This record gives sequence, C-alpha cells and structure tokens, in this order.
Amino acid sequence: MDRDHELSAVLADDTRYSIYRAIAERPGEDVTVADIAQRFDLHPNVARMHLTKLEQAGFLATGLRRTSGGGRPAKLYRLSDLVVTFGFPPRRYELLSRLALGALAAGGSREDSLRVCREAGAAEGRRALAGEAAAPSDRDAAAALVARVAEDQGLLPEVAWQEQALAVVVHNCTFRELSGADPDLVCALHRAFLEGVLEVVTAGLGPLRVSADDCRISCGGERCEMLCTFDPSPPGLAAVDG
Repeated sequence: MDRDHELSAVLADDTRYSIYRAIAERPGEDVTVADIAQRFDLHPNVARMHLTKLEQAGFLATGLRRTSGGGRPAKLYRLSDLVVTFGFPPRRYELLSRLALGALAAGGSREDSLRVCREAGAAEGRRALAGEAAAPSDRDAAAALVARVAEDQGLLPEVAWQEQALAVVVHNCTFRELSGADPDLVCALHRAFLEGVLEVVTAGLGPLRVSADDCRISCGGERCEMLCTFDPSPPGLAAVDG
C-alpha cells in the first residue's frame, strides 16, 4: 500500500476522521485520551485506539505531562507537522503552487504568479458547478457550495454568514510545507487561488470583495479567515423602467 492510500485508510473511519479534525481545528492545544473519550462519548480504550492509529500514521505527535504528585505522566496528543495533501484535488494544489513559485523564480512578476493561481481557482470553481445552470443565488445554498468545495480541497473549513458577509475560515493549509522560504508570498498564492474559486461559486450573489485577517497558518497562526461581501446591484446594471 503506498503512502497516500495508507493515510486515506487511516482517515476512512468516520469517528477517527472526526477526532483528527477536532484536533486539527485547534492545532495549538494538547488533548488526552480522557478528553477525546468524553468529547466523542467513547470508552477510553476506543479513544486510545483511534489516537494511536493517528499517531502511527503521523497525523499526531505526542508528549508527556508530568503530575505534581509524581504519578504516571499523562500522554498528550497534538497536531503534527504532517500536511494532509493526499489525493485529488489537493495534489493539484501543491503542483499549482510549485509552478507559480517556479515562474516567479524564472523572472515572472508576483502579479503573474497570483494571476496563475486565481485563474486555476476559477477553473476549480467551474468544475464544482459542472452540471449546474448557474451559481446559486440563494445565500444558504452558496455557503453550502463554498463549504463543500473547501472541504474537497482538504482545508477543514468553517463557512457561515455574519450578517451580510460570508466568513470562510480555513484550519488546514495545503501550501504549508512550501511556506518556509517566503510565507507571505505562499499565503498570497493560496488566497489568490481561493479567491478565484469564490468568485465563480458565489457569482450568483453579486460581485465579490474579499478581505483577509492577519492570522495566517503559513506564519504560525491556527487559522486563516476571509470575509466575503457582495454587491447585488452593481453600478450600470440597474433595472430599466418600462
């Protein structure tokens, strides 16, 4: 069994995937067997089995917490540095980033690389809409589509409306392994790709404007967040009377 299939098999169990995702969404926190058993209503032996499989596959790292009374130290589990990029389309993601960085290194401009990523994101958005007449114009349907596409990309997303803005929170960065040399650039490439996706799948809500916070996974943050706002009545497209 190759490495990608091995990783896929470990996460194929629904409970194990839910445990992994809960830990991945809070990468700075340690958990114990008791924490997981209580959260997922599992017998401690079952919780330990799932955590052990995740550790053996490399998804989790472990440490020990010593007690003040000198008793047996508790085993702690936390998110490892392994980035989940197996399968499709996350592999295309990684290839895209390498191509964009390579173009930049060969003398292309930063804007050229960002355009490559944004166009690729738009293509991914069109792929998600395949078979649909148009992008959804219903807010909830659009949010659900954004969540599905982001989930397919392995981003562990949270997508929710905050009044008139759509908040897209990403808990896993599939570009993280490439960000060591220039995290600001890699983050910009990643967001350009996501903006391309969003422009297509939310087109039914009106022209998109994206603002991003300063918390970035590539720079050591626990999440990346983009706030999407829409103008349903852009200038020049007002209805004509009569």
